[in-house]
Amino acid sequence: MKKHLLILAAMLVCGVMQAQLVEGWLEMPTGVTENLFGVACLDKNEVITCGVNGKILKTVDGGDTWMVKFEKEGYDMIHVAFANEFVGYACGDSCWWNSNNHKGVIVKTTDGGETWQEVPNTEFVYLETPDWSQSSDLYVVDAETFYLLTRNAIVWKTTDGGQSFTSTPFELGRVSHCELFFEDETGYLIVIETDTSFQTCVRVYKTTDSGQTWNDVADIAYSVYSVVTHFFDKNHVEMFGDFSEGTQNLLVTEDGFETVSYLNVECPIMDYYGMGNVSHSKYTSDTYGCILIGMTLTKGSTDTNPYIMKDGWEHCEWVKQGIPDCENNGMVQCRDLYAVDGVDTVFYIAAENGFVYKSAMIPVSGLEENALQINVYPNPAKDRVIVEGVEAAEVQVYNALGQLVKTVQNANEINVSDLMGGIYLLRITAADGKCYTNRVAVRR
Repeated sequence: MKKHLLILAAMLVCGVMQAQLVEGWLEMPTGVTENLFGVACLDKNEVITCGVNGKILKTVDGGDTWMVKFEKEGYDMIHVAFANEFVGYACGDSCWWNSNNHKGVIVKTTDGGETWQEVPNTEFVYLETPDWSQSSDLYVVDAETFYLLTRNAIVWKTTDGGQSFTSTPFELGRVSHCELFFEDETGYLIVIETDTSFQTCVRVYKTTDSGQTWNDVADIAYSVYSVVTHFFDKNHVEMFGDFSEGTQNLLVTEDGFETVSYLNVECPIMDYYGMGNVSHSKYTSDTYGCILIGMTLTKGSTDTNPYIMKDGWEHCEWVKQGIPDCENNGMVQCRDLYAVDGVDTVFYIAAENGFVYKSAMIPVSGLEENALQINVYPNPAKDRVIVEGVEAAEVQVYNALGQLVKTVQNANEINVSDLMGGIYLLRITAADGKCYTNRVAVRR
């Protein structure tokens, strides 16, 4: 027991000591080395992640320390989601490389992820590790009700916490992307299917009776390999993708796909080959979200990056919070990014090799102006920072963990001599009420 405690303590210390800021994200080791495939946020600091060997980890301090709460060797825990602050589910699969020998697993927590119990008789779960495809999904409605789309194109539903299930099979080819969404009795299943002739199609299935029956309400487009879907509510849905060779990239419906319209918006997640491969996305409000997308940098080379959307599609302002690829930055090892979740303006990404990334950018609520018209110097700074180009009514200083460490009123000069070395973000509120952000490095 004492030996185990020493090992655990070493893991936790490792997670604190090795955290580093990488291109606007805090790279946090969790103490494990296996890939992490799923992540769920209970609040800005309390987060659950899961991955290889059935491991489920939890942090209560914003990622400074992580503790293993559950593990099942030989299984990959793919998805984790919560109904409320106490009840959550995670699901996974063993032997995913051999469809003739797979066994599924679903586990449940009723204490906010502190302890997990296996749900009996869930060997039917057939998922696929995100290394290969985002072809399964878990959507938790409430403490007893959740839907699970398995790799063999079956939607499973339970209303008693997994004690019993009903199933709806879909006649689909290979599914390379899927999303589930429910509100009241209305739900959607959006898939990208590749048929036997190797044609891809975005299909939208809809239910209005809590999954008892499903109807194919839209076949959106062919030769589309990736989409990002934002469900505002059960009627208003917006979908972003390369629908017409770059001329139309935003689909909008406000009546549950009774009618659809197409728009074209400028957005940096389109590259030479169209839109990259979306591995996961999360929206925390109608206008704010984070998307994990693999962009084609050069022919035959891709780089998975998180993009933060700050002001909706039609007036989108994208912030590329990029994690450098290993070819172009020898100081940072490139990592595959599998899933993202967030609360308000804080996002966490589950990644390979036991790493979690946390967004270090502190966005401004309300109107945020482009900071190009203001100047913050010296940068790097040692003792003081001067804001030039605007009359500052208030300057808030945030550290890389997103913590407010200093507030200065009615002054354009900020004393930073008492701050530790590192990257800080300044939130500047001008006398006219406009807001700006800028980063500054403090050196010691």
